[in-house]
Amino acid sequence: MRGFRGVSLGLLVAAMLCAIGYYFISEPPSPETINLDQTGPRLVALSVLAFVFVASLVFGQPSVREIVRSTLFWGGLLAVLVVGYTFRHDLVQGGYRVLGAIAPGLAVSQDDGTILIVKDATGHFALEARINGSKTRLMLDTGASAVVLTYEDARRAGFSDSELAFSIPVQTANGRSLVAPVRLDSIAISDLRLSGVRAFVARQGLLDTSLFGMSALDRLSGWRIEGDRLIMTP
Repeated sequence: MRGFRGVSLGLLVAAMLCAIGYYFISEPPSPETINLDQTGPRLVALSVLAFVFVASLVFGQPSVREIVRSTLFWGGLLAVLVVGYTFRHDLVQGGYRVLGAIAPGLAVSQDDGTILIVKDATGHFALEARINGSKTRLMLDTGASAVVLTYEDARRAGFSDSELAFSIPVQTANGRSLVAPVRLDSIAISDLRLSGVRAFVARQGLLDTSLFGMSALDRLSGWRIEGDRLIMTP
């Protein structure tokens, strides 16, 4: 029982200190500028807290040690909450970086209908998708005119060698090469569903990772990059 009274008093003391601090910091009292319409309710609130505190001291009579311990605990908790709120934007950005590190390519559906993807540890936007029902990892490449699949990913997506006619010349980092034009039945990323997307298939060994290019991005209502975040609007 004594411990409970001490905790209660500590909480009251912390609340009083915060209310008093807010009062003096936000509006330093001055005879010329005092406004009872604003300061009146604060004074009433402080008076009520003071009354409860004094009444608790009279009727509860907890030890000074209990009051100090509870005040430090609740005051420290309040300080943590205030600091967390002050630096909430930095904490959110740090959370995004952690998400990108532990779950690269994870697409998170937002309340507003958009899809959020965070950069991975290498600084790229990797997307975990399903192409024609097959799990495929894509890397965002706004310089690619279309979705480009590695030969292995294309085979997993159901394309046979007889369907792949390597006839379209392209310029790559390793020089000129030929790619095979295909049309993807479906691309699924979280809640995003695209169908009939124009794509290319690279020759075996030409690409390490399939690319999510403009033929897919142009099918979106919108997309943007904000720092470490890719935000797509289906």
